Amino acid sequence: MKKRILSALLVSSIVLTTIAAPTIVSATDYDNKIEAKNQEITDLKDQQASTQAQVSALESEVAGINEKAQNLLQQQSELRSDSEKLTQEIADLKVRIEKREAAIQEQARDVQVNGKSSSFIDAVLEADSLTDAIGRVQAMTTIVNANNDLVEQQKADQETVESKKAENDEKLKTIETNQYELETQLSDLQTKQAALNVLQADLALQQASKEDEKADLENQKAEYEAEQARIAAEEAAAKEAAAKEAAEAQQEAEAAAAQSTESSTTASTNEESTSSASSTNQSSNNASSTETSTSESNSSNTSNNSQESANTDSSTNNSGSTTDSGNTSTPAQSVDGAAIIAEAQKYIGTPYLWGGSTPNGFDCSGFTQYVFAKVGISLPRVTYTQEYAGTVISIDEAKAGDLLFWGSRGSTRHVAIAMGNGQYIHAPTTGQTVSISSYSYYSPDFAVRVN
Repeated sequence: MKKRILSALLVSSIVLTTIAAPTIVSATDYDNKIEAKNQEITDLKDQQASTQAQVSALESEVAGINEKAQNLLQQQSELRSDSEKLTQEIADLKVRIEKREAAIQEQARDVQVNGKSSSFIDAVLEADSLTDAIGRVQAMTTIVNANNDLVEQQKADQETVESKKAENDEKLKTIETNQYELETQLSDLQTKQAALNVLQADLALQQASKEDEKADLENQKAEYEAEQARIAAEEAAAKEAAAKEAAEAQQEAEAAAAQSTESSTTASTNEESTSSASSTNQSSNNASSTETSTSESNSSNTSNNSQESANTDSSTNNSGSTTDSGNTSTPAQSVDGAAIIAEAQKYIGTPYLWGGSTPNGFDCSGFTQYVFAKVGISLPRVTYTQEYAGTVISIDEAKAGDLLFWGSRGSTRHVAIAMGNGQYIHAPTTGQTVSISSYSYYSPDFAVRVN
């Protein structure tokens, strides 16, 4: 009996030790993983704070670029106004020169037709008196001086015209340079904004991913703790069963010692009774074992059937996904000149707005990009990248829907949409609106047929 008691206590101790040892290790492992994930999240938040500082600096830089662009636009507007004034002055000077040339020619014709001599000698010889001769000489001197003054003034006016023309050309070049600089700055600004958006999206994605990983670990820890609670309950039940078995063994030992003095017949009878009871208990235990085995077998079959059903559904869903993916196709772009022109004319009168790409206001490349997008064609954002959206052609070959460019390729300063017959529609410049113009007013340098 003492061996039975010791055996029960030993089995209980082994069971508890086997269950408890992995529990300590696993719990520590989960805690370490969660702590490591918390550290990753903290590091990511530090990176976000650093990135936000960079974002603020970038926004400040963008604001500076916008301010500079507005200043350049103001300068451009003033230069264009000065250019228009110079053009008018040139026209006025040409009129004055033409009038002076006509006066000189008229005077020359008068001498030839009327026979009036401009010679000093003839004037003296034809004089009636000395006084008349002096008067004639003075009159001739006045006429000659007047003619000379007219000629000199004409030359001075011509030089002024040429100087004004050169000044006008130089200012026009300045305008073109400013336009190119504006396009370049706009491209840089949009590139930085795109990079900023990508950076912010990436940080948000990383944070969401880390938070999800942490939540998964916390769920695993909760499941683990629930499992440990179940194991602890089993341990308590095992301890209780072992203690009960030890108590029963002790009682049996004490009963056996008390009955050792009785007759062998009584002992034999008691032994037979004990044997019968033991056989009954063994039969009961065997029946219980059989029921448990049957229940576990049924549970296992049910689990296997559920798993097979899940695998079948998964296979079906995957097959459906493959079929859908196979039907995906990308539509090809097509160019319909009439549709492009019809769409572009909807925005006639829309004000010019630097950096604008909506019906609230357009710049030249923003207008072309918006119109083409409306008919299903994607164009780059700025002028000197739209040059490469198709095949270069001459302006004489341009048809409705082709793009027209001003400047040399790689550094163009303006873009418009060809309408045919030497006309085009565009967003001109500050202070103007979307309108239709012709080659005779402002002729492009080359054209691009969008592929």
